[in-house]
Amino acid sequence: MKLGISTSSFFNRINTESSFDIIRQMHIDNLLVSLTTFSEYERRFVDALIPRKGNLGVLAVRPEGGQFEPELFSTNARVRADAEVFFKKVCAACQTLGARYYVFTGPVRLKRRNYEFDFVRLGDRINQLCEIARSFGIVLCYQNLFYSYANEPDFFRNIIKHCPPLMCALDLKHAALSGIEPIKFIEAFADRTAIIQLCDMKKDLTTALPGEGKFNFDKFFAELLKRKVSANLMLEANSRDYQDLNALKSSYDYIAALWMRAKG
Repeated sequence: MKLGISTSSFFNRINTESSFDIIRQMHIDNLLVSLTTFSEYERRFVDALIPRKGNLGVLAVRPEGGQFEPELFSTNARVRADAEVFFKKVCAACQTLGARYYVFTGPVRLKRRNYEFDFVRLGDRINQLCEIARSFGIVLCYQNLFYSYANEPDFFRNIIKHCPPLMCALDLKHAALSGIEPIKFIEAFADRTAIIQLCDMKKDLTTALPGEGKFNFDKFFAELLKRKVSANLMLEANSRDYQDLNALKSSYDYIAALWMRAKG
């Protein structure tokens, strides 16, 4: 289990390609690279990241999934095929950057109603996507998202029954926005937990840097160790929540100290 940072922590402050030097200066070497728009999925852009990345390790890549991932499940074959073009571009970006995982958020919930899922059909489609990812040498890693299909533990319990290759990613912020204790997702993921994205929340559910909100990281880390969870921990701050990079680094160091203390 390693600690790292997501480049989304710099969103709207520092472009993806400029974040690597800053992360290196922060003495962090494990990354989740967030690609934020269509031009960043293109091979020319990704190739240009390689010299900037240097010896930094990229664990995973995540696109702005809402731009195309819901259409991967369209009933229209042409729509699905067009969405797969972008899906494959992100898979290729993972491969080029040496990432192990594609962090996937999938379809969204468009209406305020109870959804009844055909998990066999959903599982068949996700398995097709897992196979595409596997052809690039990577693993699909499904993340919880409060406005997506995957916004509660039971969704994961059901879908992983049908998808042997699928791994899971926990986002603390989205668990809080779903009103669900994060450890409930860990229980549902079982041995599929690959990534945990760390953020803090205030009482009004606005985000905060870890250490400035109400989340009990000591208790959470103890639960992870008790369950022998070996996922990578990724700080994923909201860039609105800090004034300067020193504050972000201090938050990272705070998390690192808590984690080291938890391990004894």
